[in-house]
Amino acid sequence: MNGNVLHCFVSQYLREKAPTIAEYLRYFQELGNVNDAIRYSCHGKDGQIHGHQHLVGKKRLELARQLLQRNKQRIEACESFEDLIAIVTAVRANVPGFGVLAIYDTSLRLGAYLGKWPTVVYLHAGTKRGCKALGVATKGGTVEKDRLPDPIQVLEPYQAEDFLCIFKDRFSGAVKDSQGCFPKRKGIC
Repeated sequence: MNGNVLHCFVSQYLREKAPTIAEYLRYFQELGNVNDAIRYSCHGKDGQIHGHQHLVGKKRLELARQLLQRNKQRIEACESFEDLIAIVTAVRANVPGFGVLAIYDTSLRLGAYLGKWPTVVYLHAGTKRGCKALGVATKGGTVEKDRLPDPIQVLEPYQAEDFLCIFKDRFSGAVKDSQGCFPKRKGIC
């Protein structure tokens, strides 16, 4: 893919999408206690199930919340995002349908509360498709940020995950899709 087009996609993401995810995660950062952080990380902001978790369903999300609640001391003691996602991943054994995306989203929300952020890009179906479209190897459950094309490396790992998922279908039609990316002054994003 043309680096200029990819740069424009990243610029578009930073303008249009990054502020939304920052505001969303700020909600979790400002929660008053770990019990609320666990509850809303499973059930979504203000108790509204996030679109990613609709297929998981309320009953399974509640079961995940109960299991995480039992581990709140371990959650509070996490030293890294990797520690946190390991705890959330363990829930999967007892909650059928609590898949990779639910694990990541729940961990990211809890991580925002705890100030623990991903240091690598976590892969799920959407991010894998985005990586593959850009020729990035997806073996394993994560990708180091420095393995991504240069324009994407300006993003934080959680932003890169979001970007790759949102723009995955646009990478193959990059020239056509990039037309709205350029303002009237030629070549400037």
